[in-house]
Amino acid sequence: MSDTENEKPKLGMRAPLGLKRTVETGKVKQSFSHGRSNTVVVEVKRRRVLGPQSAVPEEAVPAPVAAPAPPPPPPPPRPTAPARRSAGPARGGAS
Repeated sequence: MSDTENEKPKLGMRAPLGLKRTVETGKVKQSFSHGRSNTVVVEVKRRRVLGPQSAVPEEAVPAPVAAPAPPPPPPPPRPTAPARRSAGPARGGAS
């Protein structure tokens, strides 16, 4: 066994994977119900950008036209007569 055999990279071994630092990060203050707060770093998830839609022509797929929603019916009219109180004993008086 020579030392030169140990220097060869093994075929089954791969370099360890690592996460790269993203530029789109922010800090959020997290507050707990028992009064403690903590500042944490959050990563902003990027939106997925789709390629050009040249495979499907625009003429073949017409855009659905949304019909405007009909206005809601007016509320029923309220009675104009004031509500009358019963002629019972007055409340809140000393007995």
